[in-house]
Amino acid sequence: MRIAFDVTSMHVATGGVFYYDYNLAKALLRVDPRNRYTFLDYLPIHGGWRNPIEVASLVAPNADTVRVRGVRHYRVSRWKPAQGRVTSVLARSVDTLLERPLSAMAQASMRSGLSRALAGVDVFHGSDVLLWAQPGAVNVVTIHDLTTVLFPELHTEENRALHGQRLRFAKQHANLILVGSESTRSDVERLLGIPGERIRVVPYGVDAAFRPVTDRERLAKDLEAFGLVPGNYVLHVGTLEPRKNLVCLVKAFAQLLRMQPKTGLKLALVGAMGWQFRDVLTTIRDLRLEDAVVVTGPVTESLLPSVYSGAVVFAYPSLYEGFGLPPLEAMACGTPVVASRASSIPEVVGDAGLYVDPGDVDGLTGALASLVADPNERLRLQQLGLARASQFSWEHTAQRTLEAYGEMVDGHRRPS
Repeated sequence: MRIAFDVTSMHVATGGVFYYDYNLAKALLRVDPRNRYTFLDYLPIHGGWRNPIEVASLVAPNADTVRVRGVRHYRVSRWKPAQGRVTSVLARSVDTLLERPLSAMAQASMRSGLSRALAGVDVFHGSDVLLWAQPGAVNVVTIHDLTTVLFPELHTEENRALHGQRLRFAKQHANLILVGSESTRSDVERLLGIPGERIRVVPYGVDAAFRPVTDRERLAKDLEAFGLVPGNYVLHVGTLEPRKNLVCLVKAFAQLLRMQPKTGLKLALVGAMGWQFRDVLTTIRDLRLEDAVVVTGPVTESLLPSVYSGAVVFAYPSLYEGFGLPPLEAMACGTPVVASRASSIPEVVGDAGLYVDPGDVDGLTGALASLVADPNERLRLQQLGLARASQFSWEHTAQRTLEAYGEMVDGHRRPS
């Protein structure tokens, strides 16, 4: 097969979407020396100002990277100097006037450039940012979650519109839709009306870098930069946004400190600031937890295993996840997990964690308190978590993805 894989999103995506694209692309090259790969980078999406090291690392004898140029659809209103009180009105008027001709030029340029670059491919696996279906190929889309459909109130209007456009494209143009969990498969069938024969469940993997850090000197040094001490903090990893239910976690942590005031425990919130994150910071301030809660921002991938390994417990009270990589990474690092009993999370954690209802602050407090106070229970969950995490790998994800590609290509070629 000739397989084209879109890496455009790796220039602009963050969090789980970025790690999915990067780790799947790497794993496909590791497990599959036979098929031919084209990594597509559509420059108008991101401007082409830089080439991330992750994209540059996708090198193999059976792979090449094709960078396609085209017309970029600029909007004057997004230019900072045009966002003043008076200039913004004029900028929006200019955007409205130019919308149709610029859009037509961008679309014509895309059709011309991508049709040539992808000519003859058997499979085109698109990304979150490039809505393109290659004629004659099996077109593949990964739907990571339906959070904007299930929880529209937790997203900005712009984000809802963007995700709505992506989901409509997938429904109308994708021959194969990959999802990370049975929970997401059910959501896609039920909420988007996409028939089950077009959907394949392919669980995500955990990178081999996520394993327990047992070197005490390295652990202490890595955590020192964040003001953290090994074994003395509760951890959450993920974008700070309403879906992660972090206000609930902060409230539960405040109750935990009142129950165990002499422990000196801290709460570490690791991840980028997402939309509507200010409620979390306001809750921290209102509960006077500024000295007890560490908001680190994004942490480099090289330090994450230490951040996971040093935590006394990992808390993941999310309202909804399409898969949920952080609890899997925590288990792989030997950290006991407390997670919400919601959406796909039980499919990932299995019997290796404690579960709470997402809205139950008291229940979350009790689960955290029980693990902080009981080293034997932490050890039990640690052993279960390590065993559970060993069942997930990106190589397995890649093999399952290849099988799904092949099945759809065979069906595509078979006379009807």
